[in-house]
Amino acid sequence: MPPRNDTDIGAALRQLDPLAGLGDPEIDALARDVQLLQATAGTCLLERGCEDSRQLFLLDGAVELVADDGATHVVRDRDAAARGPVSRLRPSRYRVTARSDVSYLLIDLATLEASNRGNGVIVEETFAISEPNEFLDDSASHPLIYDVFNDINLGRVVIPSGAKIAVRVGRALQHHEDDLQRFVDSLMACPALTLKTLRAARAGSRKTRCTRSAREAVVALGTAQTYALAVNCVLRETLRTDAEAVERRMQTWWERTVRIAAICRVLARGSERFDPEFAALIGLLHSIAEPVMLGYADRHPDLADAAALDNVLRGNRAEIGRILLAMWDMPRELIEAAAHSNHWGYDHNGEADYTDILLVAQWHATIGDNTRPRNPAFEDIPAFRHLGLDAPSPDASLNIVEAATSAVERINGLLAD
Repeated sequence: MPPRNDTDIGAALRQLDPLAGLGDPEIDALARDVQLLQATAGTCLLERGCEDSRQLFLLDGAVELVADDGATHVVRDRDAAARGPVSRLRPSRYRVTARSDVSYLLIDLATLEASNRGNGVIVEETFAISEPNEFLDDSASHPLIYDVFNDINLGRVVIPSGAKIAVRVGRALQHHEDDLQRFVDSLMACPALTLKTLRAARAGSRKTRCTRSAREAVVALGTAQTYALAVNCVLRETLRTDAEAVERRMQTWWERTVRIAAICRVLARGSERFDPEFAALIGLLHSIAEPVMLGYADRHPDLADAAALDNVLRGNRAEIGRILLAMWDMPRELIEAAAHSNHWGYDHNGEADYTDILLVAQWHATIGDNTRPRNPAFEDIPAFRHLGLDAPSPDASLNIVEAATSAVERINGLLAD
C-alpha cells in the first residue's frame, strides 16, 4: 500500500455522493479509518461471494464487474457510478477486476454509516432473501438507478402521479368530499396519492401509526386535509415528460396496477384470514418504484426506446420498491410483497400470505396480454398451492378477471362523474 496521505484521502471522500453534506471534521475523522489502495491491471479487487463489509470506491482507472452468468459491466472513474460503492451487495454478486492501473478506497460499512448518520440515508443492502437475481447493484445497472439512489440518500426522492389521472382524481375527490366511500375509492385510483395519504396518516400520531388502509388514512386525516394534500401533490409532483415512451409506460403501469389491486381484493375475499382492503392496498403499491424511476427517464435519451425502458423498470422495481417502502415505514407485509413481486418461485412454510395473493393477482392480470413476457404455468408458482388454487379452472380464472374488470370500470365511472 502506498504511504498514507490523509489530505488526499479527505479530498477523495468529498467527491463521494454518500458523504454529501458531511463537514470537514467528519471527513477528517473518516479519512483516518480509510484505506487508500492501488492495483495494476488484471488484479482481482473483489471476489464474487465475498462478504467483506468494506465498500470499494473507485478513484482512478477502470474496473470490470463479472456476474455469475458471465454478464459484464465496466465502471470508469469518470462514470456517475464511481461516486458510489462498486458492487455494494454482500455477499458480492460480482467479481471486480482492475481493467487498468487503479486507485481506490476501502471503507468499512459501519464506519460509513456512523459518519453519515443524520446526513442522509445510507441504503443497507446486506440482508438475506431467497432470490439473488431480484437484487440490483446500482454500480452494474443503468445510470438511472444511480440517480434514484442519489436522491434517496439526499432525502429528495419524489413519487410522481400520471398527469392525466392525477387531475381526474383531484376533481373526483372534490366532487365526492361528502361521501366517504366514494372519496376513498377515488383516492385509490391514484397509487401515488394513496401512498402519500397513508404516509401522512402514519406519521400523524401514535394512534394512527398502524394505519393499514386508504379508508383508515382518510378518516385519520379528514377529507378536507386529504384533499388539500392531493391538490398540492397534483400541482407539484405530477410526471412531466416529452417522451412518448415514458408517458405511455406511466399509463400502462397505472392500468395494470389498478387491475392488480382489484384482483387482490377479490382473492382476499376467499378467506377470512385476509383483509380485502389491505390486500388491495398491497396490489396498488407493490410496484410504486416504477413511477419513481419514470421521473428520471427523461435524463437518459436511450430510455426513449420502450424496450430499454421496460428492461430498466422491470429489473429494478422490486428492490427499489422494498427500499422505499421500508424507508417510509410501511407495513411489513407490503414491504415483503414488493420485495418478492418479481419472484414467481416464492415459497414458504405455513399458511398463505399476502405475497401469495399478489403473485396470483399478477398472474391473472396478464391473461390475454401478449405484450408482456410469458408467465410461468400456474403449477410452477407455489403461491397458487398456498391459496388452494392448485388446479384453477378456466371458469374460476375468468370469474376473477371479470370481477377485476368490473372494479376497474367502477373506478373509471367515479372519475368520470
